[in-house]
Amino acid sequence: MSEKETTAGRQPADCGSGDAGILEYAGNHENILSCRENAEDQENTERYAAMFREVEALLAEYDKTGGKGRHKIRYSRIDHTKRVYCWMEKLYEAYPEKDSLDADALRIATIFHDCGYCAMADGAAEKLLPGEKHAAVSARLCRGYLEREGFPEETIDFICRLIAQHSNKSLLTKDIPAELLLLLEADLLDDTGLQGIVVDIWMEVAAKEDATFESIIKHIRRFTLGMMRENPMRTAKAREIWKEKRRLTEQFVKKLEEDLEMPEEFNRVLP
Repeated sequence: MSEKETTAGRQPADCGSGDAGILEYAGNHENILSCRENAEDQENTERYAAMFREVEALLAEYDKTGGKGRHKIRYSRIDHTKRVYCWMEKLYEAYPEKDSLDADALRIATIFHDCGYCAMADGAAEKLLPGEKHAAVSARLCRGYLEREGFPEETIDFICRLIAQHSNKSLLTKDIPAELLLLLEADLLDDTGLQGIVVDIWMEVAAKEDATFESIIKHIRRFTLGMMRENPMRTAKAREIWKEKRRLTEQFVKKLEEDLEMPEEFNRVLP
């Protein structure tokens, strides 16, 4: 399994379209992997399922609270990982030169990309080193797993570079391996659009006891709409998905603002 070994012919997970389709596959990892159509990939499917179980076990303590101590909300990293995996599969399938990619490395990097959050759980066995962030911990943990499984060093190095760099979204403007590009895009596609609106509402209400519709709209405009104003995606499929997510978000805010203006209309009719 060389650094550029491909897995041409593998059918990606048919995770539906848009936010709703992706969220359908936020269940167990077997559901995500078994939605492939090509039976000859059974061995790889079982291998990836074992990796998901490894990551789920690593994140178990973190996901009990999901970083609640920091943001006052519970966010499941394993569910995020599953959604990113589905986004990655959609982008991989649409990529014009997918046969040139190391799809196996891309899939493994996606599975392990956020497992380093386990170091942030209360009483975590895995500790953050000084100045270390979750991406570095994720790469370190993935390296240990792949070494135990007997992966070639060259392959391990490539996968771990993908993981270590996945949080640096400024790389989207750089000349980077296509595998890293797809991982960056898939990671960004999660928690945006309608899902981003839910997160915005969640965080606004958690932060303010007196949150209002107006304060929530401001939060959405500042965060979800703010970050979606520019389309940072480079692949055609990712740009298309981002554009649709932004359209739905803008439509939601516009309709909500129209609803909230009804009392003013009422006051004009019945002063």
